[in-house]
Amino acid sequence: MYTTNKRIGIHHVCLKTCDLARTVAFYIEGLGARFVVEWGTDEGNDHAVLVDLGDGDFIEIFQSNESFSAGKWQHVAVRTDDIESSLVKAEAAGGIRKGQPLDADIPAHSGEIVRMRFCFLEAPCGEMIEFIQDR
Repeated sequence: MYTTNKRIGIHHVCLKTCDLARTVAFYIEGLGARFVVEWGTDEGNDHAVLVDLGDGDFIEIFQSNESFSAGKWQHVAVRTDDIESSLVKAEAAGGIRKGQPLDADIPAHSGEIVRMRFCFLEAPCGEMIEFIQDR
């Protein structure tokens, strides 16, 4: 069911993939997304699924018959409160961990220090996911 409580902000990020079913399964099983709605023609370039990563943060996943080697974005960062359990769950759904979680203390222009723990993971169709846990 298409519902959201968000009134402003980003509605969705669109990902083109060569394997819609596998990609949707990964986001639901590996990242805990909630299925929202599906439309278009099976196997057609208009076939899409909208999933909610939490609190109305939507990803629109489109089937694409274009030739490309990886998902069509640099990476998407997903907030987590337990980076290790998030990585384990995503790996069980077909993700490939790209290194170990690292702590970062990033000096901001304002003088504050942004503290986070992060780790990258490659999803089954090649797009990169970055898990971020605030410290």
